[in-house]
Amino acid sequence: MVVGTALKLNLGCGDYPLTGFVNVDATAIRGVDAVISVPPLPWPDKSADEIYCGHFLEHLSFAQAGELLSECFRVLQPGGKIGVVVPDFHEVARRYLMEADAPFEWQYHVHDLTDLDELNHFILFSTCQPSHHLWAYDLSTLGRALERVGFEVTGEIDRFSDPRLSTPRWYQCGLEARKP
Repeated sequence: MVVGTALKLNLGCGDYPLTGFVNVDATAIRGVDAVISVPPLPWPDKSADEIYCGHFLEHLSFAQAGELLSECFRVLQPGGKIGVVVPDFHEVARRYLMEADAPFEWQYHVHDLTDLDELNHFILFSTCQPSHHLWAYDLSTLGRALERVGFEVTGEIDRFSDPRLSTPRWYQCGLEARKP
């Protein structure tokens, strides 16, 4: 954290640290400022102005994700904001079902989402990385998870242009929320 500035946390940053944030991950890799497993969060109540979780929440169980969001609510100051980006199960499933019914030529030239094994490997359970996905979200369930702990959802994160994204992609969705 830069001295004299508001506390901004980037939880589960992995290989994508954000400038101006305390970048938190369970693995000591380049760019990580605090090597800790969360939840819980070690910061005091009402000590942060902003929290970002990019492609992290889905790596937690449903209960752990609720605990993490509760911890984020505790650590944020009133009016503080949180941004959460996750794989968009609704959009992934929509494209998978749409392409499964498509003509053969169309299937393999547009999105390559016709193989459920690949879909499980790369997106649903993400067995292609050390930390597998443990839960799936769409905008509705992500909004409920945030509201359940007291956040007010303020808008959708643009899946293609938000500067905090590690990569702009159709298969992700995100929400901004604030602590009242």
